[in-house]
Amino acid sequence: MSRKFFGLIVLFVLLVAVGCNSPTAVPPTNTPTGAVLSTDTPQDTPTVQIPPTNTPTLPEAPTETAVAPQPDLSLDEGDVILYPVPEIYAGDKVTFQVLAHVPDNVDPRTVTVHVLVDYQDVAEGTLSSPNLAGDAIGLFEWAWDTTDNVGEHLVHVILDRFDTVSVGDENRDNNQVMLTVAVHDPLELPPNERNATWVTAETDCCNVYVVSGTAAYRDLPDLLVKVETAVDLAASRLEEELNRKIDIYLVDRVIGQGGYAGNAVVISYLDRQYASQGFEQVLTHEAVHIIDRQFAPDRITFLAEGLAVWGSGGHYKIENIPQRAAALVALDQYIPLAQLIDDFYPIQHEIGYLESAGFVSYLIDTYGWPRFKQFYADVAASDAPTMSQAMDLNLQQYFGITLAQAEADWLAYLATLPQDRNVLIDLQTTIRYFNVMRNYQRLYDPTAYFLTAWLPYPGSLKTEGNPSDLTRHPDGEVNVTLEVMLQAADVASRAGDYNKANVLLDSVTRVLENDGVFIDPLAASYLNLVRSLTNQGYEVQQVLLNGDRAEVKVNGANTAVLTQLTLTLFGQNWVLSN
Repeated sequence: MSRKFFGLIVLFVLLVAVGCNSPTAVPPTNTPTGAVLSTDTPQDTPTVQIPPTNTPTLPEAPTETAVAPQPDLSLDEGDVILYPVPEIYAGDKVTFQVLAHVPDNVDPRTVTVHVLVDYQDVAEGTLSSPNLAGDAIGLFEWAWDTTDNVGEHLVHVILDRFDTVSVGDENRDNNQVMLTVAVHDPLELPPNERNATWVTAETDCCNVYVVSGTAAYRDLPDLLVKVETAVDLAASRLEEELNRKIDIYLVDRVIGQGGYAGNAVVISYLDRQYASQGFEQVLTHEAVHIIDRQFAPDRITFLAEGLAVWGSGGHYKIENIPQRAAALVALDQYIPLAQLIDDFYPIQHEIGYLESAGFVSYLIDTYGWPRFKQFYADVAASDAPTMSQAMDLNLQQYFGITLAQAEADWLAYLATLPQDRNVLIDLQTTIRYFNVMRNYQRLYDPTAYFLTAWLPYPGSLKTEGNPSDLTRHPDGEVNVTLEVMLQAADVASRAGDYNKANVLLDSVTRVLENDGVFIDPLAASYLNLVRSLTNQGYEVQQVLLNGDRAEVKVNGANTAVLTQLTLTLFGQNWVLSN
């Protein structure tokens, strides 16, 4: 059974919910609740031991929670997410995200969803909003205003309330869940979050929005320069003049890969950025997505993501894209183009984005930017039954070559490029890093996971929602510890220390595979350090561990100002040295 019904969607579809406030009947009380790279190396270069990236131990799909398929329409507690996460405070406007199991013979758009709080309707609609995985979800944005509602509340979510689905919903007992939701006193929030407001700054290219008290607010003058530089680069690469100012929101939590774009741009900017430090690359990437719509409003996903990587000079950093694509083939990670074009987002993210960028780069280098730009603007999903067929049709029209011929020529070109061992190791480590990072998200920060994340339209969020929707996130000691370890692995990989990066990834993996138990000595050392500083009133943001010495960046509970600390390990205890 599958919940997929929309096929692939464009990354930046923005979701809208319907709400109402009419009374309803009380739900029934008996409702159930709830590898070693074998290349020749110089004598002074150590061989790096890296597990192969095609190992099934950390799949891109969240198989760790797989269960036997349900025979009919059903809903579990884990299918309902309330935002903001992880806690709700009085004054928050709560968004409900409902991801149900829908049999193949049922059109999700016909399945009604009702949300009740304390037996009063607060929202209704259907399973009509697809996420990036193609799953049908019910999304009800800012549907429950919790002002003056401190305490526990009973939330019911009901599918097919009036029993209009017959075939495919034989068991109505599993059509609803009941949740007890705590709404906390807002006085328990740190003052900077309690008083958080949106702050606006303007540059020549953009309107920039940040939330007071965050890292982006603290660094705003420098960030405005980076924004202007990134947008100028994107416009220059596309040879386009901006026809309007771009709205850019810099948020204090990880969402997906660190950014998304629709009519506006949302970029993660935070001190404990565990999903790669490539802020400038992500910013340029998303700017390309905005600017290319001026001449290609109907561009397809494969080409759009490839162009954005090409336009920003690499995925998470400046890199030689053809050489990187050749490494992908050498590592046996290449995906046939037709398969990737037709099913882009579920493919392992780094592989899909790099491969699309490599092919786009090849077409531009072969046929020139002006001709490619015309081709890019003309390829649309409506051209053929599948997107790969649309590509094939337009490749023939513009370049006189089929998709299969173009792919064969491109692969032949990649085979002529000299193999660079460091590029191979870097790419393999990068893929592994992001696989481990996403496994962490699925287990400990699920609302950040890109295939299922809620990607709110920031303009509506700014006027109707909460700053906390894009700032609040899980921050328990397991989150902080694993996030600083992932961040340290990224820093090591960027410095070319792949052994260190993979040791850190090994350690994080052991924690994830052991239900959050820090049995690994390296992970336990990080945990002890985080715990010690947390107990002293600090929030740990970055840790660079070198033997018995640690360089740490922290901030206090009520400020975003960073302080650099040095600690030394004595026995099992970390002791401040400054």
